[in-house]
Amino acid sequence: MNFLSPLLSIQSFAAIISFIAAMLVVVVVIFLVITSSTEEDKYSVKHKVYKLRSRYFFALVICIVAGLFISLRLLPYAKFQSEPDETVTVVAMQWAWKIAPGVTDKNPVDFTGGSEITVPANKHIRFVVTSSDVNHDFAIYNSKGLLVAQTQAMPEYHNALEYIFPEKGDYHILCLEYCGLAHSIMSGIIHVN
Repeated sequence: MNFLSPLLSIQSFAAIISFIAAMLVVVVVIFLVITSSTEEDKYSVKHKVYKLRSRYFFALVICIVAGLFISLRLLPYAKFQSEPDETVTVVAMQWAWKIAPGVTDKNPVDFTGGSEITVPANKHIRFVVTSSDVNHDFAIYNSKGLLVAQTQAMPEYHNALEYIFPEKGDYHILCLEYCGLAHSIMSGIIHVN
């Protein structure tokens, strides 16, 4: 939804802002031309310019920090502050996924699990992802073929991927990082009930 009036497009708004900024530059130049005819010693002018420059710098830093703070809060990512409703362990191996509920303390090579799992819809799920051999990329696609979540699966490292499945259905797991000749057949399924 546009916060501007319906009659004012984004391009029109940008044009108006650009025009105002250009007029401000013209006014500053005219002011400098008019005031430059007066005699002032170089030291006092230099002192005034440095004082103005330092104020400008601090004002610019404050504006940038405020802009970053505001814009980062508006990012469309879910904020997971609580413990998950369910935890799932995922181990990648050439060329399959081993998936099982819960967290395991087994060595990834010894981990047992299947290539399919069932999880509930609209619940906070944490996937603990690792690899038993080479780097892989654990990617979850919805039934429309859109990527909804992904993280790296790396040997000797556990990545946590948290996601809430908004709709029931089958979500497909694919590897997004080339991991050998049979990379294209490395798939799994998450059934969401």
